Amino acid sequence: MKNKFIILFIVLLFLISLSSVYAQNQVVVYQFYGKGCPHCAQEEFFLQELEEKYPELEVKSFEIYFNDDNRILFQEMADAFNTDIQGVPTLFINGKVIVGFSNAIGQSIEQEVKRCIEEGCAAPDEVLDQKEDIISVVGESSPLESEEKKKTSENLTFASVITLAIADSVNPCALAVLTMALIALLVQDPRKKRRVIYGGLAFTAAVFITYIFYGVVIIQFFKFISEFFVSAYNIVKIIFASLAILLGIMNIKDFFRYTPGTVGTEMPMFMRPIAKNLIKNITKPRGAFLIGILVTLFLLPCTIGPYVVVGNLLSAFELVKSLPWLIFYNLIFVLPMIGITLFVYLGYTTVEKVTGWKEDNIKYMHLTAGIVLSLLGIAMILGFI
Repeated sequence: MKNKFIILFIVLLFLISLSSVYAQNQVVVYQFYGKGCPHCAQEEFFLQELEEKYPELEVKSFEIYFNDDNRILFQEMADAFNTDIQGVPTLFINGKVIVGFSNAIGQSIEQEVKRCIEEGCAAPDEVLDQKEDIISVVGESSPLESEEKKKTSENLTFASVITLAIADSVNPCALAVLTMALIALLVQDPRKKRRVIYGGLAFTAAVFITYIFYGVVIIQFFKFISEFFVSAYNIVKIIFASLAILLGIMNIKDFFRYTPGTVGTEMPMFMRPIAKNLIKNITKPRGAFLIGILVTLFLLPCTIGPYVVVGNLLSAFELVKSLPWLIFYNLIFVLPMIGITLFVYLGYTTVEKVTGWKEDNIKYMHLTAGIVLSLLGIAMILGFI
């Protein structure tokens, strides 16, 4: 009887030790992904196969494009692992952060899973808990810190969008094409000022709608970069921040030494005759709208700089959330065009006076745009926005 108890005791010890080893060899992986991200879908399929292959593996997936709570968790996890968010998919395993997905990355993930099964490793949430404990003891942070950082980032981005829109709205290039359109309408019959109000607003509406389309394309381009070239996204951001600084310097240069037709600050000289010939054909509001769409192509060389910077900033948000900001930007952009149209129609000024004012103040317009672009480019490189 005594021997039976000894055998039973040994069996129990064996089972307990076996269960403890099994518990140590459990592998927990945190995956952060976005809906519609092709690389995320590839990694998700790979991880499902990996879970079937290794029963010890447990994958916890979190969608961040449409879930604010998951985005906050993503930031907290990145802080705990002492890294910056570079894009999705991002995997946290065995104290390591793996960004993006390819066949080579898949092999690295599987090697880490095998290592954890054989040697044991801390789950990502354990790393996060340890980090939170350290923060609570030292008193360097609060539970709301990540949310506050997010709000601050949004406020800085919103302020940047407004500032860029105001600087872009006084672009000499945009005002020049509007005045040419108003002159074309008045030449037909100076007494019919209704043509001014209808034609000017139709022309402005064409610029507004077309630029919304351009903005969506720019935002989607940056989203494409962030999804398909995750590791290169920060490099691309620095490149466009440097572009903003370069355009700013070029605009400031035009204040001290003005050169008409500089690419990036004004409509190139070779484009101007083509734009004028198009605008001369405006006779009715409908024609003003159609030609306004075509003329935006000639406006791009002198307005695309600030718009690219805005597109880069707004690409950090979902398209649905970035659209209101894009619309707001373009409303500010066309506001001077609307104002000039109304002032000419109501008789408060003439097209000639508007043209003269533009020529007299063109250097100061360039200086304003130059300072704004340079400061925002520096802020982007330093990581403030």
